[in-house]
Amino acid sequence: MKPVIGISGNRLVKGVDTFYGHRVTYTQQRYVDAIQKVGGLPLVIPIDDPASAEQAISLVDGLLLTGGQDISPHFYSQEPSPEIGVYSPPRDEFEVSLIRAAMLQDKPIFAICRGMQILNVALGGTLYQDISEVETPLVQHLQRVDEQLGSHTIDIQPNSQLARISGAKKLVNSLHHQFLRELAEPLQVTARSQDGMIEAVETPNMAPWILGVQWHPELMYGQDPESEALFNLLVEEAKKHK
Repeated sequence: MKPVIGISGNRLVKGVDTFYGHRVTYTQQRYVDAIQKVGGLPLVIPIDDPASAEQAISLVDGLLLTGGQDISPHFYSQEPSPEIGVYSPPRDEFEVSLIRAAMLQDKPIFAICRGMQILNVALGGTLYQDISEVETPLVQHLQRVDEQLGSHTIDIQPNSQLARISGAKKLVNSLHHQFLRELAEPLQVTARSQDGMIEAVETPNMAPWILGVQWHPELMYGQDPESEALFNLLVEEAKKHK
C-alpha cells in the first residue's frame, strides 16, 4: 500500500470560462506528479471547515502544504500593509487547523513557500508582509528567469536534513515576496539566502517530522535530483504511519 499524502488544496473563488463559470478546487499538477514519482498516493484536501481538519488528517499518512496566495496578517496580529497581495482567510484558517491536527497525530509535514509561511504562523511566528519591509534585500526573491531554474544561492546549516541532500550550498528558484520574520518554536532555521532571509526550517530530533522550504522544488524536481529527494523524504516518513 502506498502512503497517502494529503495535499492542501486551493480554490478559484471566481469562475472562469474554462470551467463554465464554476468555482474550482485545485492544486498545481506538479505537486501531484512529484508525489507520484516518489511512490506516494496524492490526495487533494479541499478547503473546509476547520472542525473537519482532524478527520482529514486521520485519512492521510503525511501532509504537503502548497504555495499560493499571501497569508492574512490578522493571523499574526498585524494590519494589512499596502503591499500585501491577495489572501484567503478561509484557506489560512483551515490550513492552520490541518497543521495543528497533523502535529497532534504525529504526521510528517513538508511545507513549500506559502506552506512554510503558514506553518510558521500556525505555530506562533510572524511574517514580513512584503520585501519592502526588509532593510537591505540583496537577492531577487521574485525571479524573472524560468521558474524551473535556480536563481539564487542558499547557505545550508551543517548536520541538517537539507545538508545531507544538498551539502553546504544550493541554487534554488524563488517566487515569493513574503518572508518568515519571527520564527516559531519548535522550528529551527537550516538555510538562509545571501541577504539573510530564512529559506528552510526543520524540527531536528523531534516529532513530528517537519521540513519547510521557501523555494519551489515541485518546479525543479524534473531536472534536479535534490528536489525530488525532498519529496522522497516526506514519503519515507509517511510510510512509518501506514
